[in-house]
Amino acid sequence: MTFWASAYAADIYQSTDANGAVRYATQALDPSFTLIFKDTPARAAGKQVRPATQPALDLEPLIQEMAQRHTVDAALIRAVIDVESRFNPAAVSSKGAVGPMQLMPATASRYGVTDRTDIAQNLDAGVRYLKDLLLQHHGNVALALASYNAGEGTVARYGRRIPPYKETMLYVPAVLSSMQAAQNALPQ
Repeated sequence: MTFWASAYAADIYQSTDANGAVRYATQALDPSFTLIFKDTPARAAGKQVRPATQPALDLEPLIQEMAQRHTVDAALIRAVIDVESRFNPAAVSSKGAVGPMQLMPATASRYGVTDRTDIAQNLDAGVRYLKDLLLQHHGNVALALASYNAGEGTVARYGRRIPPYKETMLYVPAVLSSMQAAQNALPQ
């Protein structure tokens, strides 16, 4: 059985190297990392590792198809879906994002989606958008994720760095943690 981390919040550490490149992690990976956000005990208590749900299993063939079609890591796609919608194809956010990839109307329109609730269209557009963001940020997954969450323009305004928005600063490590947890759960 595959396990996915439901890491919606975590302590966040930051490190800046001599060239000014910023890295974020959910733990101090070396002495250069400093704690910039402390998770609260109430939020931490709500975290859990859960088995893949039936909807997640139902999405797997489409995830594999989109990963292959658009050359995006299936583990990254799964992690985005986990954090965005917890694999709920019927998810709707308070901001109007819809489906497993939580497509906003403008993003859906940009990628030619005619029905954001159509799971195949939702995944296809979400993965194409993720791929475009990865290309835009030269493969920097953290910046691509920050752009997916906060918007491309926001990341650009902050000098191609993760913007200092609490939601985005929680989102990026949550997706990376989900991806890492899934990779760690694979048989060696």
